[in-house]
Amino acid sequence: MNMTHSIMFHHFHNEHHLPAQGSLGAGDFGEMLDWLAQRHTILSASDYLKKFESGSLNSDEICLSFDDALLCQWDIAVPVLQERKIQAFFFVYSSVFTEKPDSLEIFRYFRTTSFKSLENFYDQFFEEVRAEDVSKYWNAQETYKNIDYLAAFPFYTKSDKWFRYLRDQVLCAQYYNNLILKFMDAKNFNANKASEKLWISENNLKALHKEGHMVGLHSVTHPTQMSKLSREDQELEYSKNMYHLESVLGRGSVVSMAHPCGDYNQDTLSILNDMGIRIGFRSSMSIKEIKSSLEVPRDDHANIFREMQK
Repeated sequence: MNMTHSIMFHHFHNEHHLPAQGSLGAGDFGEMLDWLAQRHTILSASDYLKKFESGSLNSDEICLSFDDALLCQWDIAVPVLQERKIQAFFFVYSSVFTEKPDSLEIFRYFRTTSFKSLENFYDQFFEEVRAEDVSKYWNAQETYKNIDYLAAFPFYTKSDKWFRYLRDQVLCAQYYNNLILKFMDAKNFNANKASEKLWISENNLKALHKEGHMVGLHSVTHPTQMSKLSREDQELEYSKNMYHLESVLGRGSVVSMAHPCGDYNQDTLSILNDMGIRIGFRSSMSIKEIKSSLEVPRDDHANIFREMQK
């Protein structure tokens, strides 16, 4: 199999969607597509899947993919795709369509909008964690110094990586959630109001599907480390996600997926194979070889943006 890949996108900004770390404006996005088109052939999602399954993809052929069902993608990126007649993959996690969406994106929005800077948030977060258990904090830091954590994501700052290590490897989920909720209370942050600005609607999903984009699985709650869940819990994450998306788009319409945060194990792959998922995407280029149909690499648009500046 050729070492083809996808380009992964998340956040965009305009007058209605505030700039965030790594976000693109419509002009930036258009320029990036021009830059990519000079170096690759950008295939629409369905064409990419057909060529992938037939083994006929060339190494210069790529596709575009968008994670997390973000409203800014619908408002800013989709019109650009329409102009260029490109259909992409959209990977959707289902809790955002319920009254209790997963907090991952809400927490990201909070730390982006409620502090003088992202570094200011990190300083306060690290100080709180250190004060809670100073020996645990320093022990974690000693371990962290000896590993190249998130090496596959060079666009992350040192603080980004340390924050994610603490969140995902050191702190229990309940403590982390309670700490961020405490910060939110102190800032009088209205999570419900923020949620109205974050995600697309089911009608948007239907429109994407009708326009030829491929809507795929991204779990229910977007766990940052799917591999830490039991097989049973992983099955629930993806079966409920599938049930929701097919109830909106129709049976047999969902055949693709992306691993949240690129994290999975053999149980994950087995579950997805049993569900009939035909193609799955990772979240980095750390392994360029396509080991299976559920492990296609993706390059983050932030890496492309860095290349464009050279």
